[in-house]
Amino acid sequence: MLQVIQKLTVVSNPTRIFEVGTEQDGREIIEIRQVGSEFEDRIHSEFIVTDEDGLMIASIENAPVIVDYKQIAEHDNEK
Repeated sequence: MLQVIQKLTVVSNPTRIFEVGTEQDGREIIEIRQVGSEFEDRIHSEFIVTDEDGLMIASIENAPVIVDYKQIAEHDNEK
């Protein structure tokens, strides 16, 4: 099983919610991925929200978030 991010809630005022399959500013959210980096003295937290064309809708950096994952089955195409 593979876990993918289904929903990202940015805990701010106002709260912002990004969920795969919903629209944000007229563009459908297709993927939410974590692209942060871990350093010796700190962690840089970043999430990228993209549309059906792979274009960025939002980048959320170093913000408190709630991440909801969805489990999907991996398909092995090798014979």
